[in-house]
Amino acid sequence: MPSFAEPPFQKFQDLNDDTIISGENVIRAIQEFESKVKVIKTEHGDIFVYAVESNDENTGTCKIVIGPIEIDITIDLNNLTIVIEVYAKIPFVGKVQIAKTVGNLRDGVTLTIGYPPFIGGSLTQKLDGKNVILGYSFDALGFHYEGSKVVFILP
Repeated sequence: MPSFAEPPFQKFQDLNDDTIISGENVIRAIQEFESKVKVIKTEHGDIFVYAVESNDENTGTCKIVIGPIEIDITIDLNNLTIVIEVYAKIPFVGKVQIAKTVGNLRDGVTLTIGYPPFIGGSLTQKLDGKNVILGYSFDALGFHYEGSKVVFILP
């Protein structure tokens, strides 16, 4: 049990394993995290796009969250091969993979997603110039999500 002489927290590791020991360190860690998150406003709620660091400079990766759906995307920047993994957060079940596919971004990739009776619909990933566009239309947990947004820009 901590004593009253100890600060509210003594040590915390941030994303880069740096030790956070003061309020200034907390603010720095939050700003670093926020710089990697893009929030896209839609009429159905916010879409969160997280930039994920890759060990390979020829690979772009991101994580997109729309409602209870999480979409993990990896793009080979040389030949535009795309790997899409889709997960759903189902109440009392947890995180479940509901779809996975590999395709070419030039041709576009469409996949059906579903976890009846909770989730059903489709996702499309395509290239428009250097913009990677996510099209989505699905019903999840009683709500309908539909739209098309630029989620990634190729270098």
